Amino acid sequence: MIDKPLHHLLWAKKDKDGRYHPLLCHLIDVARVAQGLWDEVLTDSIRQHYCSLLHLQPQEARAILSFWIGLHDLGKASPAFQRRDTRAMQRLSATGLPFPRVFVRSRCRHSTVSAKSVRVVLQEETGLDSELSTLVARTLGGHHGNWPLATDLRDLRTSDVGGEEWGAVRSSLLLEMITLFRPPRVERALTRLDENSLVVLLSGLCVVADWIGSMETYFPFTDLPIDPVHYARRAEEQAIHALEELGWVGWSPPRTVLSFENLCSVAQPRPMQEAVIALAEELEEPALVIIEAPTGVGKTEAALYLADHWAVTCQQRGLYVAMPTMATSNQMFGRVRDVLARRYPNSLVNLHLVHSQARWRDDVTALRLETADDQEDGTVGAMTWFLPRKRTLLAPFGVGTVDQALLSVLQTRHFFLRLFGLSHKTVVFDEVHAYDTYMSTIFQRLLGWLRVLGTSVVMLSATLPKQTRGQLLRAYSGRDARPAEIASYPAITWAMGDRSGVVPLEEGEERVLGLGWIDREPQAIVERLTTELSEGGCAAVICNTVGRAQELYKALRNGEIVPPGDLHLFHARFPLAWRDETEKLVLSAFGKGDHRPARAVVVATQVIEQSLDLDFDLMISDLAPADLILQRAGRLHRHERGTRPAPLRLPQLLIAKPADEAGVPDFGPDIYVYEEYVLLRSYLSLLARARLALPSDTTALIEAVYGGEEFGQELTPSLAAALADAQERMQRHEEEHVHKARQKLVRPPDADDLLEMRNLGLEEDSPELHEAFQALTRLGRPGISVVCLHTGPDGLNVEPDGSGPLVALGKRPDSELTRHLAMHTISVSHRSVFDYLHSQPVPNVWKDHPLLRNHRVGVFTDGLCVLGDCGYTLRLTREFGLEIEREEVT
Repeated sequence: MIDKPLHHLLWAKKDKDGRYHPLLCHLIDVARVAQGLWDEVLTDSIRQHYCSLLHLQPQEARAILSFWIGLHDLGKASPAFQRRDTRAMQRLSATGLPFPRVFVRSRCRHSTVSAKSVRVVLQEETGLDSELSTLVARTLGGHHGNWPLATDLRDLRTSDVGGEEWGAVRSSLLLEMITLFRPPRVERALTRLDENSLVVLLSGLCVVADWIGSMETYFPFTDLPIDPVHYARRAEEQAIHALEELGWVGWSPPRTVLSFENLCSVAQPRPMQEAVIALAEELEEPALVIIEAPTGVGKTEAALYLADHWAVTCQQRGLYVAMPTMATSNQMFGRVRDVLARRYPNSLVNLHLVHSQARWRDDVTALRLETADDQEDGTVGAMTWFLPRKRTLLAPFGVGTVDQALLSVLQTRHFFLRLFGLSHKTVVFDEVHAYDTYMSTIFQRLLGWLRVLGTSVVMLSATLPKQTRGQLLRAYSGRDARPAEIASYPAITWAMGDRSGVVPLEEGEERVLGLGWIDREPQAIVERLTTELSEGGCAAVICNTVGRAQELYKALRNGEIVPPGDLHLFHARFPLAWRDETEKLVLSAFGKGDHRPARAVVVATQVIEQSLDLDFDLMISDLAPADLILQRAGRLHRHERGTRPAPLRLPQLLIAKPADEAGVPDFGPDIYVYEEYVLLRSYLSLLARARLALPSDTTALIEAVYGGEEFGQELTPSLAAALADAQERMQRHEEEHVHKARQKLVRPPDADDLLEMRNLGLEEDSPELHEAFQALTRLGRPGISVVCLHTGPDGLNVEPDGSGPLVALGKRPDSELTRHLAMHTISVSHRSVFDYLHSQPVPNVWKDHPLLRNHRVGVFTDGLCVLGDCGYTLRLTREFGLEIEREEVT
């Protein structure tokens, strides 16, 4: 005779020793974690958002949310799930609970059964109306990453869900949860926007609570019999203990304002920053702020001040700074870390660097804490529970690539978790002008979601076309810009609720740059640099491709115009460990400090054009879109210096002139990097200029390229025809890119059918798949990750001189060796090399490795890696990085 309530016998989890964790206990565990998150983690802003959506008081909202979240696994009270363990099925059958015979193995998911059964019991037992009970049930049914569709619910079979007897068991579980959590009635009708906001915020909270509530370390398996009331008390204590140890507890938004001077450690704000400080007084709600101003005027500090302002006034949940590249993220990480240390000197602040290679950096691993108890000194740490990239945006503070934020609105599993992580924070987007059509389409969808989720957004740009500014304003605010909001340059544009405006900024001191043209042949550049650096100075040569950068570096090395140790090559095709060394060296030698080499040259790609605080006496650049030329010029005479070499006392930008082909510029391979139409308009707009006066020339130059108006100057027939053809090609490309982006996007926040979206389940880290199945945040040739190993007398080594660890490809690497392998990886996108490497097998012991499963191995002997019969050889040296050489045909 069974003396325990039938619903107590249901299991939720089991271990390898055959022990069970009762389903009721798991529901209580997760509900208690949800309550702990409400009490200890969620801030006033997001708690109030839940309250306004449900029209409940805080304690009522806490009760109903934890109750609903506790029901997430109600679908495990079904024959489909319980029959997964023969012993448990026999025990339940002995009570008379039927298990219908099945002749074909079911692929029924318990989360789908939850979605169907929760709707029924919420209506029958709590009186929740049909529409809201369906919404809640299907939202909870998505806790494994995808919301079940209406067709999924209709396709459920009785043999999976069970009949009346199983319905009665589920009702018993529900009534037990009602007794424990005392949920209030919810009777509010929601607007479509509110419904979709609730779906995302409830989904995110549910997934977090379920992940933590499923950790056996904190919620150990429990034997029958159980006293639900006693167990719920213990689970409440365990939930708080788990949140404390995992790093969720310890930070809360400040209640008092900190001055700009103290926050940013400056003696006095600059004029632009003073304008931001004054504007902040008007921004008492989440808002959009677009700061357009020249480089080097302190936009980043202004953005961090705004984030701190909203943390105080709105009690927001933290900050994410979205940078264009990994290199810029790395540099920004240190700046944000220092600001947070000043702001929270007595609190443990959970800060993460968020990009694909972040976990291997020494400055990140130095912050890593397994639990809050590991802290010994300092106030900034990185709790390891948050390290997987899907979780990292849940941490209150993060710096990373914009890609991690864009993934929030691509159809990946758990995309809503990223949106939840960004909700009620401030997100800073730097260098927004650099986004192409594909990225901008994704970005605009993200902005719409951030607004409805209570997130403030700060955009930083040195140059932004008027059309782009209007699109971004509309994407966030939901309406077109009014005439009064058409900004001049420089300016701050803002939108909050139904209000918006523009704050014109003083142009400040005019910077006049000499603008000249130079033959693009390497020898011509060597000769010009020899002349310009005759009395010393630091020059940058910026190239549009890695191959050209390597070619120019070789020519400069052979020209011997600077000491060998003062000629640097900086691009993205170095192993990460070597690239980090170069990045630090370049920032140290050419940054704000006074200790500079007497005569030096940096040859680089676009890695130095954005967000890096570098200062050169002279710059030579390949022709690029005008906004990027201005961005590159921001690294020219960036800081005040007492003396510069006499020939370089005035800033001078030299642009490599494209070859001429029958009166039309020939941009060569650069058209695969930038749109030919934009290059043509940039070329024509810059050609007649002998100087650039910044910022006064900025708007005119940007609009001449992107404004779409006809050129005032007369064009030759060949140029006019080339321009028209290039424009037509660009329009086709843009339409194609917008279409590709929209195919991958989640529905907008006002969609009528958000829960009916069939999630494509795009993969975030599977380059072997066709691009249609990848969660691409940028278009371009796919890259494949190659671990670069070198032969030596003792075996394979990550360093060519044998100074690194040895690697045995037949042995699974431990965590330390994995770090070294990752730090010696290069992404290769060259089509023929990609195809060859993709056809090569992954080492067997890497195939199930979470970090190496998509990596290939390149074995270099004396710096060379021969790639079979693909026609190319790879050469890897510390001086040049990875060179891709075509084999000569004999």
